[in-house]
Amino acid sequence: MSVDPKQHPTEEWIANLRAKFPTERYVDRALTRKLRARSESAYQPQTAHSVAERLRKLLQSKLDGPFDVSKINALTGGFSKEQFSFQLDWCDPDGNPRSERLVLRITPAASAAETHRLREFQLMGALQGALPVPAARWIDPEGEVFGQPCLICAFCEGVAKPPGDTVSGMRTSFGPEYRQALAPQFIRHLANLANFDWHKHDLSAFDAPRQGTNEGVIRHLNWWERVWAEDSVAAEPLLTLVGHWLRDNAPPIDKVSIVHGDYRAGNFLFSLETRQITAILDWELAFLGDRHADLAYVIDPLFSERGETGQMLVCGLCTREEFLDEYAKCCGLPVDPPRLRYYEILMGWRNSLIAIGGGARCAVGQTSHQDIMFAWLVPGVAPISMNSLRELVKDLF
Repeated sequence: MSVDPKQHPTEEWIANLRAKFPTERYVDRALTRKLRARSESAYQPQTAHSVAERLRKLLQSKLDGPFDVSKINALTGGFSKEQFSFQLDWCDPDGNPRSERLVLRITPAASAAETHRLREFQLMGALQGALPVPAARWIDPEGEVFGQPCLICAFCEGVAKPPGDTVSGMRTSFGPEYRQALAPQFIRHLANLANFDWHKHDLSAFDAPRQGTNEGVIRHLNWWERVWAEDSVAAEPLLTLVGHWLRDNAPPIDKVSIVHGDYRAGNFLFSLETRQITAILDWELAFLGDRHADLAYVIDPLFSERGETGQMLVCGLCTREEFLDEYAKCCGLPVDPPRLRYYEILMGWRNSLIAIGGGARCAVGQTSHQDIMFAWLVPGVAPISMNSLRELVKDLF
């Protein structure tokens, strides 16, 4: 019986991939960790009991003095990390009692998009006060306590969808009243992210590209071409062809910004009462690069939804034209159409790689707590993403 080298990778096979697709250091660490764990037995999800025991052990190394952990609950939603909310009661250094609801994010053996917890942790810490992000508390980047890397952050109140929204998949229908309140905030926060001065913060888990060069774009392409090489279960010629085009046409980055990488409806929380965005979530795919990548991701048809008049709305919030015009006004930086088109193709290509490659591989290998979700990802999301990609590149080849 032949052995699938992707499912049972040898150290030599892994080394060849790393040499062929050089990318950021911590991206490489996350992908290599995933491959080395792939041959192990099926992943066993964390239980409330095991979480409680390990959480206390982790907090003992972070807190001075007594503390209590209670109300541990598994959180639903998301495509990657195992998440639990819990209450922590302790005393600060001055002896004042404190109580806080927190969230534990644990990396499973693999996910559709493998990422490094330290990158996510550093970004949340850097952006405190600049954008509504969960406060980063503690991290176990190597998984010394839970066996898998994890981080702890503040719990943020709010909802991801308005009441009565019955749209399935990765789309959201907000309705005119919520759209009016949320769309300007959604755009403003993204514009602020593009202008955020990241140089003043510890982002040592990121390899910053040089402005005016395309080296960061090439590293990003290497990231996802490596993912396809190690995760794909079947050939897809269009993705190979588009990958070559992206490499041959990679543009220089005019301004190096923090790129969220997954900025869309569903990845922010808002208050039903005030209609204010309370938290922007899921920073795990973030990187330092070109702001046009986030713009392209927002306008991807995968996340668009029709309004009451049948008009297509990006992320269910506003038209494409309204989004780009308002962004340019808020940001003060130009939106370059050729550059935007390049990143529309890149992000559509990346989304297809994740759905067809990572999603299928997780389901085959039983390396996640959400195997059923990943089995749905391939027939549910991949056709939409691939059709959008074909439309984008139909005049290129």
